[in-house]
Amino acid sequence: VPPSGRAHHLEGPAGDHAPSGTVTFHTLREYVVGDDLRHVHWRSSARTGTLMVRQFVDAALPTTTVVLDTRGLTEPAVDAAASVALASARAGYPAAVVTGEGPLTGARADAETILDRLALVRPGTTGVAEALRTARGGGSLVLVTGDPSQTARAAGARRRFDRVVCVVCVRVGAVPPPAPQP
Repeated sequence: VPPSGRAHHLEGPAGDHAPSGTVTFHTLREYVVGDDLRHVHWRSSARTGTLMVRQFVDAALPTTTVVLDTRGLTEPAVDAAASVALASARAGYPAAVVTGEGPLTGARADAETILDRLALVRPGTTGVAEALRTARGGGSLVLVTGDPSQTARAAGARRRFDRVVCVVCVRVGAVPPPAPQP
């Protein structure tokens, strides 16, 4: 399983920008102007004489997004994409598989669904640019392609993901064009 994200708190990534949907209590801290007054912990505030607010963290698991380049699709590329997605799913982490033609699986797909969808994938005409543009950020991005020039596109999505891994699968005996230098 590729490492998904930076150093994570045991309950999720610590930060002041955690969304309110998938959060859990992390700690108490002093009130700062602009904090949501609904998060004031009145009992601690009365005891300390200072307004104290609950700080929450996002407890959602990091997602591994696998982008499969279907232009010039090869069996080793499908195998590599399946390997990454299955390893994440079996480890209990969300894994989404996306192609230029659209998503193959959602992030909560089980191992059987991932294999079923990848078994039906066919060569396409749309490159990875569209898949990278629509892929949800965060966690790890794994780009599986047969064209080394597509790795430069993954570099453009780098700021949206914590980790980016590129896997280039070429046919045995084929000489791939040189990869662009970042």
